[in-house]
Amino acid sequence: MVSKQALSGLRILIVNDDSIHSHGIKALERIANSITPDVWVVAPEVGQSGKSFSITFDSILRINEISPRKFSTSGTPADCVFVALKQILIDKKPDLILSGINHGANVADFISVSGTVGAALAAASQGIKSIAVSQHFTKESPIKFPLADHFLPSIIRKLMSINWPERVCMNVNFPEASFGEVKGIRVAKQGQLDVTWNVYQREDPVEHRYYWIHANYEYQNEEGTDVLLVEKENYVTITPLRYRCEFEEYLGKLEELFASNS
Repeated sequence: MVSKQALSGLRILIVNDDSIHSHGIKALERIANSITPDVWVVAPEVGQSGKSFSITFDSILRINEISPRKFSTSGTPADCVFVALKQILIDKKPDLILSGINHGANVADFISVSGTVGAALAAASQGIKSIAVSQHFTKESPIKFPLADHFLPSIIRKLMSINWPERVCMNVNFPEASFGEVKGIRVAKQGQLDVTWNVYQREDPVEHRYYWIHANYEYQNEEGTDVLLVEKENYVTITPLRYRCEFEEYLGKLEELFASNS
C-alpha cells in the first residue's frame, strides 16, 4: 500500500452531483485534505442527481469562484470535470478525481443514471484515475460520514498503488451502519434490480398539470453483488466500472445474422 507521504504530492479534484453545498462534498473535501494539501473542488450550483454522463451542449456554462480552489458551475457533474480540466486546472491535471460523497448508494441498475458515477466515468474517459463514493441511507440524510472518514483514506491509498485499465473508474459504496456493524470491505459485482419507472400526474393549486417520475424496484438475490452486500449485509463495496458500453458477448450472434448482408 502507498504510504501517506507518497500521496502528499497528489493533486485531487473533487466533484459531485448533490451540489457544492452538500454535506457529502464537504466530508470528501475533509478526507482529501488529510491526504494532500493540493485539493480542488468544482461542483454544480444545484443538485444534479440522475444526470449520468450528461454534458451541456445547448446552453452556456458559468463558473463561480467561491473561494481559493473551490468553484461552482451551472452545469452537470460531467461538465464540472471537463471545465476543471480545460479551464481551471490547465497548469497541472489532477492525479485523482473523487466524486461524491453521494447521499444514497449507487449500486446495481441505478449506476447507469448516477451523476456521481457519471462524473467519475467522465474523468476516466480522459485517462484520469477516478473514484465515485456513495453513502447508503434510508433514514435521515447523514450529516457525518464516519465510515468514509475511517475507510476511504486507506481505500484511496491501495487503489492508487495499482495501474488501472484505461477508461475504468472505481465505485465505492458505504452501508448504512454503525462502525461496529460493518463486516469489512468486499469487491462486488454490479447487481441487478427489477426496476419499474412510474410517471405520476398531479395538479398544482391553480389546476395546472405536473408530473413526477419515481422508480420502484425489487432485488434479484444474487450473492456477491453490490446492492446486497451494501444494503443487506453491511459491507463496504468496491466495483470497477468501465466507460465502454459494447455488449461483447453478442457480437458473434450478430455477425452470423448479417453475414450474408441480405
